[in-house]
Amino acid sequence: MEPFNKYFDDFTFNTRVMPILVILLPIIALGILKGIIGHSWINGTLYILMITVFLSFTSRTARESGKKYESKMFIELGGMPTTIVSRYSDDSVDNLTKTRYHKKLNEKMLELNLPLSIEEEKVDANADDKYKDANNFLRNYANSSRDKEYRVYQELKEYNFWRNLYGTRIMAFIIYLIIAIREFILIEEFNIKNVMIKPYPEYIALIIMLLSIFLLVIYVNKKTVQNKAFDYAKALAEVCERL
Repeated sequence: MEPFNKYFDDFTFNTRVMPILVILLPIIALGILKGIIGHSWINGTLYILMITVFLSFTSRTARESGKKYESKMFIELGGMPTTIVSRYSDDSVDNLTKTRYHKKLNEKMLELNLPLSIEEEKVDANADDKYKDANNFLRNYANSSRDKEYRVYQELKEYNFWRNLYGTRIMAFIIYLIIAIREFILIEEFNIKNVMIKPYPEYIALIIMLLSIFLLVIYVNKKTVQNKAFDYAKALAEVCERL
């Protein structure tokens, strides 16, 4: 990562650059493979360069696309994960621990008056607003104490990486599919038997693209992003242990 430090800070590199690099990996592999098969690195290099330039222009949309999904996710979940974890109706953190956290926050934030039981929460119309206020306090504390609260920072980076990677999913899927169709057309006599028995070199590029599409669909999904969001929310709640 050292060469990138001149241009990107740690957070930007991990949350905005890395998602694009992950999307580029199959294309880079394909370019290298074409250079090996064709005994010429010119075509392979041009292939990588063309796609890299295209993705470089579109990489700035990764965060915006990720943020758009984030807004939809909050609606689908019924609130921000940090707020949900604070609720007694959620079991991400057990209620005894949650009550201890709420008491600690009430001590640190005078007049906040977080609910201390599910009964209090049910009759408090402003409970969610109080949870948001408390989590803003924890977030600011964690950001100003990054050395002490490094796990919170790591979980935040992890969440933003997956959120932004998910934001590029449609773009990556279309690119992979176009390349797969192109590779299929270039095969003179397609034989499904040879795909299994003798994939190299004729079918290997097509296989790489189809495998990339499969991995994209299986691993880069809403559930993964949501899990990472709740991992961050729980890490932020645990900051109460060290207040």
